[in-house]
Amino acid sequence: MLTELIIEICECERRTETVRKLLSQLSQFEPYAAFKRMDKSRCGEISYQDIIDFMLDNNCSLTSLEASYLLQYLDFNRDGRVTYTDFAKQILPKTDLILKETAAARDSYFVLANKTLPNEVEWGLYKILHQELSNFKHLKIIKDLCKESVQQAFQMIDHYQLGYFTAQHLENYFKTNYIQYDKQDICAFFHASDRDEDNKISIVEFNYVIKPFHPSQILKDRERAFYSTPKKYRRIDNSPKPQNSFTNVRSKQFIYKTPVKADLSQPDLEVQKQQLIQQSDFNLIDLFYQQPKATPEMKFRKFCKTILPKNAPPNYQTKPISAKTYQMMLNILRQ
Repeated sequence: MLTELIIEICECERRTETVRKLLSQLSQFEPYAAFKRMDKSRCGEISYQDIIDFMLDNNCSLTSLEASYLLQYLDFNRDGRVTYTDFAKQILPKTDLILKETAAARDSYFVLANKTLPNEVEWGLYKILHQELSNFKHLKIIKDLCKESVQQAFQMIDHYQLGYFTAQHLENYFKTNYIQYDKQDICAFFHASDRDEDNKISIVEFNYVIKPFHPSQILKDRERAFYSTPKKYRRIDNSPKPQNSFTNVRSKQFIYKTPVKADLSQPDLEVQKQQLIQQSDFNLIDLFYQQPKATPEMKFRKFCKTILPKNAPPNYQTKPISAKTYQMMLNILRQ
């Protein structure tokens, strides 16, 4: 079953690459303008809600699982955030460098918020995400049937136990199992898997493409990226200032540098926690990353215990939080 899964991953990547090339051939396509089209809040990154809105604008509704998958797909470097660099690497062609450079070198143009791109470009961008969504649904069925663990599957290719495998190792695996393949299959698998672009597939990268997707992976990516960053840089955000001051929950304006006296008229702490999780925009992920400096820094598990009421399941949704929700969090942390 592993061999069938790898071949299908190659086929799916080649289908997506065909659509990438068609989009890049359009003279009106320019990747930064396409990025700004999706980044409605102008905060320098594409959010979960941006993806849902873009697909709805093109008459395609998504489930929360599908939207979360597309968010992770566009997040090329797996840090839980979709910046322009991530977006360009997933939208521009990977096998035609001349076409890639031609598209990237075109003059950008201004895109108003809530406005669409030229019809052909809008449709081409939608088709890339739609194709990737079709790949996700198709591969999910095969991944669920694959009985080998990720470790066992990885060791079948990493025959020398190096902790990674190269294109040559994958080619040897195909030959050993008498699988028909061509060089384009090898390239396609590496384009789909090799996120650090070192021409090697590690166990972590292999896990992403073999294991069925779960939305909690986005949280793990953000948490890993957060703790792998030097402490003094963790809350620095160089994104452009958004039009609405409460649109970008990672903006430096949310960092409170001085403690504020608690309001003695506030209700009981447990009642406050219940009121917080009932907010429609309640979002544990962004609340966690926007802890004010006036409060002690804590890891995510401890943060959940502090913020959530007893027996409340964690909420991992990723849409932007409002000022009211953020203020409610502050009131709890100050007590």
